[in-house]
Amino acid sequence: MNIIIDERTESHMLCHDDDFFKGWKATFEMIEAKGIFNNFKEPVERLEVVCDEPIGYCSLVETTAEDEVVYAKRLERELYTRFVKGRKPKEVKQVMMVFRKVEEEQDTYRLITMYPGFPSEKEPQDLNIASKEELMRSLDFWSKKALIYNEQIIEVGSDKPYCPYRNLYYIFD
Repeated sequence: MNIIIDERTESHMLCHDDDFFKGWKATFEMIEAKGIFNNFKEPVERLEVVCDEPIGYCSLVETTAEDEVVYAKRLERELYTRFVKGRKPKEVKQVMMVFRKVEEEQDTYRLITMYPGFPSEKEPQDLNIASKEELMRSLDFWSKKALIYNEQIIEVGSDKPYCPYRNLYYIFD
């Protein structure tokens, strides 16, 4: 199995690098050496890997009505992410990885993203959401969870105190 890490992935992974104790590339190489990428068959593969020791910090947390929630664009992203202020990330052993099959090449996948933590849903503004059901799962998931606010990964001036995609919630009322 051939795994491609292109410029788009490199750029996307900038905001995740500090979440990994040894950086995302070193963590990827450690996981790749285990040979667990050899059984991919689906157009999109989502892989949760549990390592022997903590590999980084998970910045995805449950939120409550008491939390200060804001929305902002992460660097190199066009969509808004739900953030919570005043929370601390937790050490985790899990890594989530998402791969997409490269149509032009046999047995080749491109790394889309990887991050310390657990499975999540696509963000509500993600143009790759393919169905009403997937959008409903996304809206439900992101209404209860948020990433921990970190100015280093946020586009300056993009903060909003309200949900910029709140109109999507009205679709299902």
